[in-house]
Amino acid sequence: MNRRSFFKLSWGTVGVGALVSALGVSFAAILRFLKPNVFYEPPQAFKIGTPGDFPFGAPTFLVEEKIFIFRDREKGFSAASAVCTHLGCTVAHFQSDQKFHCPCHGSVFGADGAAQHGPAPRALDWFEVTLARDGQLRVDKDKVVPSSYRLMV
Repeated sequence: MNRRSFFKLSWGTVGVGALVSALGVSFAAILRFLKPNVFYEPPQAFKIGTPGDFPFGAPTFLVEEKIFIFRDREKGFSAASAVCTHLGCTVAHFQSDQKFHCPCHGSVFGADGAAQHGPAPRALDWFEVTLARDGQLRVDKDKVVPSSYRLMV
């Protein structure tokens, strides 16, 4: 084999290798395009426990669900969102002034969730609380209710 035929063979091999690689990458891109890009969210309706699990007075904060559960002797159960309506930070509830405070940008929400101070454009959301057949409380984040909504148990 002389030098000229060696280079023809080696460049031909490199060219075929590049062509095969390009086709492989293109085929992989086509397969990736055909697979749908789906974002699976956790269910928006969930059970949180029995009524006896929640004390009277101070609200119970459920970290994973980002909600506050209120239980009052006269009014019953209610569920408030812990997500600030400004940029989605998690608000905190202070017993001292019965208000929700956002640590990120200083928004303050009243006891009913109404925006009182700061950049928050609207009130906190309140969610429907129902009693499931098995006796547990069920919160549905897809059903926003007025702040006056209560479940009497």
